[in-house]
Amino acid sequence: MFNINAGSIADKHTEGLSQKVVTYGVAQFIILTMSAVILYPGEYNLFSHHLSELGGSVARNGAPNAASSTLYSVALISMALTLIPFWLEALTLFRDTNRMKTASRLGSALGLMSSPFLVGVALYPFDTQLDMHFKMFLVFFPLFNLASLIYSTAIIMDRRLPNRNGFLGFSLLALSIIVLVDPVAAYVSFLQKILIYGYFIWVLFMNKIIYSRRVAPIQSSRNISDQPR
Repeated sequence: MFNINAGSIADKHTEGLSQKVVTYGVAQFIILTMSAVILYPGEYNLFSHHLSELGGSVARNGAPNAASSTLYSVALISMALTLIPFWLEALTLFRDTNRMKTASRLGSALGLMSSPFLVGVALYPFDTQLDMHFKMFLVFFPLFNLASLIYSTAIIMDRRLPNRNGFLGFSLLALSIIVLVDPVAAYVSFLQKILIYGYFIWVLFMNKIIYSRRVAPIQSSRNISDQPR
């Protein structure tokens, strides 16, 4: 007789759904923001225009910016929502020691706290509510940075995991510091895009690591339980 572990199979399907949700979040953000660039009235310069300008109610040339701003808002809000299962799943990645468990809880707590402020960035257009838009970003960005720093450090310390994503996190942190040193410099608008897209690519890679680590034990337990007795 073959003993099939139904709980393990259910866990696998749940984890697969979570991975797909997070992957969808990153993919839709890239597609929708690139579409917003195309639909932006006039010319949107990737090197000199800030990403937030896509969400403005009016474009630089004075034309209404309804299509671009809608795509921008949907992209940010959807990304914020799909980050929630990501941070919850990340809790399962490091369980070996109490120190690593504490680090995971802190990293995920910071990440979860950042999501509402990303929604706020989308809801407050920079051209009509700049003060609130800026405040939301100033809360979201450090929280997300700290969360990614904690997990990047944990990945580098864990020799069983590929440390490329850890070094990517540290590289993005270095760019963040450059931006914060002189936030009004001419190059900041371009670096901002590298950071935003870079951090969401970091999420995508982390998502893959989480899923691969969690599926492996399930597959092993199924192989054992499938052996004839």
